[in-house]
Amino acid sequence: MKNTKGLSRRTLLKGAATTLGIGALGYGLYRTGVFQGVSRRPEDVPAAPISKNKHPVSGVEVSALGMGCMRFPMQPGSSSPRGPEIDEGAAFKLVDYALESGINYFDTAYFYHDGASEAVLGRALARYPRESYLVADKMPGRIIESLSHAKEVFKGQLAKLKTDSIDFYQLHAVMGVPDYQKIYEKYGVIDFLLEQREKGVIKHLGWSFHGDVEALEYLLSRDVRWDYAMLQLNYHDLLHKLVMPERRAKIIGLDKQPAPAHWMYEKVRDAGIPIVVMEPLLGGRLARLSKKARQVLETARPDLTPAAWAFRFVANLPGVLTVLSGMTYMDHLRENRKTFSPLEHFGKEEENVLRAALSVYLNKDSVPCTTCGYCMPCPYGVNIPAIFTHLNASLDDDYFPRNSDKASYDAKAKKYLANYDRVTPRLSQAVHCTGCGKCLPLCPNMINISAEMARIGKLDEGLRNGVVI
Repeated sequence: MKNTKGLSRRTLLKGAATTLGIGALGYGLYRTGVFQGVSRRPEDVPAAPISKNKHPVSGVEVSALGMGCMRFPMQPGSSSPRGPEIDEGAAFKLVDYALESGINYFDTAYFYHDGASEAVLGRALARYPRESYLVADKMPGRIIESLSHAKEVFKGQLAKLKTDSIDFYQLHAVMGVPDYQKIYEKYGVIDFLLEQREKGVIKHLGWSFHGDVEALEYLLSRDVRWDYAMLQLNYHDLLHKLVMPERRAKIIGLDKQPAPAHWMYEKVRDAGIPIVVMEPLLGGRLARLSKKARQVLETARPDLTPAAWAFRFVANLPGVLTVLSGMTYMDHLRENRKTFSPLEHFGKEEENVLRAALSVYLNKDSVPCTTCGYCMPCPYGVNIPAIFTHLNASLDDDYFPRNSDKASYDAKAKKYLANYDRVTPRLSQAVHCTGCGKCLPLCPNMINISAEMARIGKLDEGLRNGVVI
């Protein structure tokens, strides 16, 4: 891959300690409601073309910014921001503007929007010449029951995407060795996918990863030529070491922790595999930050948004082919396109600024949720992503009540509960979690959701009963 970015990965990651891969989330990408589309204006399309990278083997040119299709705009009254009720007209406008701006990589999946994302994206792209875009899709391994089932799913994906070939196809969310062995080796699904690549139906074959150290090492040890890998990378995970309090670690009690972000990056780079970046904004939280953290960035570069800082950091990592963003709103797309038209160099001084911003932003009580929605629906009606969204926002915006801050405790407790009730109806709140554990194997970030719901539920009950937590 052509590298004009001027940074070695070891220089960029020098000093970065082991991380638990803790992510976060923000209100921005989890909003429901009507998409307020803005018509395209000629002046919105930049004179400078969007930056592109070449795949080191195939030579295909990929826009440095890719459009993720997990968060399409929704119709009015939709029950969930991840449901099937996509506002197709608004989604088409986003795709049109993306292509017009030079974005050519579009990423979807079988699970996105309860199966509707692939079909909507297929209809949107079918209006353009096939050679003008690259489409990426995924084998939904966790639901595959046999080889014939996998073949049926793949055939359906081609039909929904209205194409006879998929440019980038991956094993979706590989998390552990036993599941990989069962689905891809025992059932023979990997052999089928390799055959499709040989036939040209799949152009590039890879995987997305949310697993532990053992799982990544197993993937890299397979006798398979992987064309790319999708990793969750962002400056939050790469530039700090999270030390979890002993009490919290005991409550969460995971058998295995997610593979550290910088270790994953180094391992995949050493294997010579190009990287597609997911969650560069941690579900939107790095686009918001806290007020004090934003001030650090604004002092250094008042012309850049927090999102631009986050994108530029990961896009300049050597080996990165494209950075995905789930751009629900036209304003998101316009802002992000400007960041990549063209992509600016990211130097050591700016990395130090990010470290300084992180030092005032990090909070040990946040939950590593990226609002992907894989845990939903809860059989007991608990709105898991919304609850985590509210908790993290209270920490970001400094209205999380703490007994050490007696002067403002009552005011913060009142605001915390008011916002909690506003974003999550009472019957969907954490106190209604039964701890059944059905969501636990579905979470790509390995959150012990039951334990976190118990923690948040206890906080909620205490605040409502006037108990100082």
